[in-house]
Amino acid sequence: MNHIILASVSVLAITASSGQAQTAPTTPAPQQVAASDEVPTGLQDIIITAQRTTESAQKAPVAIAVIKPEELIRQNVTRAEDLSRVVPALIATASGGPNTTFFLRGVGNTTANAYSDPAISFNYDGVYIGRPNSTQGFFYDLQRVEVLKGPQGTLYGRNATGGAINVLPNHPVIGESSAAFEASYGNYSAVQGRGAINLPIGDTGAFRLSGTYNKHDGYLSDGTGDQNEYGFRAQALAELTPNLTTRIGADYSHQGGVGTGSYVYGTYAYNFPTKAFVFTPTPQFGPTVGVHDPRTEAFVQTRFISQAGRLSEPVNSYPRQDNTAWGVTNETNWKTDLGTLTVQTGYRESAINSNSTTSNFRAFLINEHSRQTTVEARFAGKIGTAVDYLVGAFLFDENIKDKSVINQLTLTPFQNYITGTNSKAAFGRLAFHATDTVTLTAAGRYTDDRKRFNGISDTYVVFCGNPAPPQDFCPNLPLTPLVSNASDLVAFYTARGIPVTRVPLFALPPAAGGSQTAPFVLNAPISINSALETKKFTYRLAADWQVTPANLLYASYETGFHAGGFSFGVGRETYKPETIQAWTIGSKNRFFDNRVQVNIEGFYWKYKDQQVSQFGTDFASPPNSVFYTSNVGNSTIKGVDVDFDVQATPTTRLGGSVQYLDAKYDYYPFTASLAAPTPPNFACPYTVTTQYNVDCSGKTALFSPKWSFNVNVEQTVKLDGYKLVGQVGTRWRGDFFATTSFQPWTISKAAFQSDASLTLSPDADRWFLTAFINNIEDKRRITQSNVNATLNVQSAVASAPRTFGVRVGARFQ
Repeated sequence: MNHIILASVSVLAITASSGQAQTAPTTPAPQQVAASDEVPTGLQDIIITAQRTTESAQKAPVAIAVIKPEELIRQNVTRAEDLSRVVPALIATASGGPNTTFFLRGVGNTTANAYSDPAISFNYDGVYIGRPNSTQGFFYDLQRVEVLKGPQGTLYGRNATGGAINVLPNHPVIGESSAAFEASYGNYSAVQGRGAINLPIGDTGAFRLSGTYNKHDGYLSDGTGDQNEYGFRAQALAELTPNLTTRIGADYSHQGGVGTGSYVYGTYAYNFPTKAFVFTPTPQFGPTVGVHDPRTEAFVQTRFISQAGRLSEPVNSYPRQDNTAWGVTNETNWKTDLGTLTVQTGYRESAINSNSTTSNFRAFLINEHSRQTTVEARFAGKIGTAVDYLVGAFLFDENIKDKSVINQLTLTPFQNYITGTNSKAAFGRLAFHATDTVTLTAAGRYTDDRKRFNGISDTYVVFCGNPAPPQDFCPNLPLTPLVSNASDLVAFYTARGIPVTRVPLFALPPAAGGSQTAPFVLNAPISINSALETKKFTYRLAADWQVTPANLLYASYETGFHAGGFSFGVGRETYKPETIQAWTIGSKNRFFDNRVQVNIEGFYWKYKDQQVSQFGTDFASPPNSVFYTSNVGNSTIKGVDVDFDVQATPTTRLGGSVQYLDAKYDYYPFTASLAAPTPPNFACPYTVTTQYNVDCSGKTALFSPKWSFNVNVEQTVKLDGYKLVGQVGTRWRGDFFATTSFQPWTISKAAFQSDASLTLSPDADRWFLTAFINNIEDKRRITQSNVNATLNVQSAVASAPRTFGVRVGARFQ
């Protein structure tokens, strides 16, 4: 396919767009121009395209949270992981380097590699983004962000078993000359700038250029947890005829600096008499003391590594990022007497060059280059007044080359692989208006998903003699050096007289050089050359009843699937697709002349062959420590969502949401090699046969707090041509497990996190000045817990600390 490349110029960044968030009061943005000096009364409709058609969010019989751009600005959403601050049902966390993982209602995955796919579909400007490390650089000059909860197995690209996130930018506006900017400064030397300019091209065209810049110092003592990013977007829109329009857009983003940081919060050890793991907290460290802080490095050197027969040495590494992503897209719409044809094509590339150390490893070096092409065509029309229909086709082609080094001090895989996906689908949706108020909907999608993988994980493991008791000691045995290729590692040990062998020395007879006490480096290459194909039909059946113009009832049943994938582990090379069945019933309501909005939804999901990613051992001899994905069995997820929005007076607004979630793994068995020195580090019962047979059935799903809610209050005070808008909000999430071991020390504890702001602007909203503070309590919750099996250390990534500052913006037209 020919690649269309647009040359464009970056500006210092973004505009804040008009509108209101669906579930929260919002800061007045510079684009909002009041028709008079009066504060608007009643709640305004939000227009969405979640069902591939334009409609009011209150009329759409789907579970959706809509976040308008001024709320994104107020909550300082500049990265994908920041979305969890505004949608209680969504938990998003940085996973090291450029990676972001998403969980919706207990569904998601924690993989940060290229040989598996996320369970939450991320779509930018209508284009499906295949890689979790390519979801950054989009959060500026937006119309809105839509978060669809639950499986999206018919209308959306791939793997949307848990939901979909749609990031929708502002498009060029024909006949308008305008510009806007917004800038802020805060603690941690935080500087942000966003801007946009819209220019007409004759009477039938328009051009829009926008950009963003975000930078702050590290949130941790070692300088990690910083941000250094910029991006820009250029678009051109042409109305070729009154019925034919086309828009082409190009975007570019760069992510530099250090990236996500982590801290040590405890150690663990297996107690043989009690046959249980014991956790010891490290209160001298906390979410402000990074893993590269001299205090942490000194602590690391006190950890004894049994396999190497020595105390650890300093980690002596430091994370970095040099990641770029760019893409082009074209959307053409042709209106005919029969309906509207929409064709959208997209091409995207990303180049990831990073070192992540969030697991207290020496390095997780990623050098990855991905290319993806998408084509989607949809035709939407009507048959009389009783039937609306949509038919479409989708093509996704992705190719990835990756070279990674995962240095775990005593174990280092050098991974070199190519992988790719070709996915084709045909889909359709039929809505039958049985009466003026009752609509029956049927939708289906047939997908042919083909994945391929060819690569090797050339793994090197350091041993001090025989790892079986009694303990051997090798105080001078060097741990694996920080090198970028296997040849350098082999040369490092060979020069020191330490053999590198594919057969453990303790397994060889003395005549062949075997020894029970001599140190050696085991070379255990793992190769995969495999393919997976899944052909699946998924569907949705739904009914909705518009009881009154302001009250909607709906119910649906939907299926979905998530493609299988690969893992570098002996005996764990592939895993199967997962499938879901989802029942939903809900109601959307407005009362009291559009002053009160209450939406409620109940959901019940059943998963089969659910995919879970975790650290464990493979079935090599001796076993390797690997991060792998497997099908754990079945799970049941059920709960209730309630959203409310109240225009209490013309100047007072309340909003919020509550979610109750009961998510459990009904059947979660897995196995581990009996050759491992201890049982698997899981708070689950196990039996021993020729292997460890672990059963975590009944455990609560990852990132699944039982209760979550947020509440926001907005008060406007009139000041003779000006207005002062004060806002206060708080959010609360209950406890949830932040990793798959289900050990009590991996629970992210419940906490409140509150925000406040005060904004001064003229009634016409041509400019604004805001003072803000986020995370007033300075509560830093665990967002991801990481185990370092080499050091028996538990580390974590934490949420952002208290931040505050001032923000200014203006609009010109």
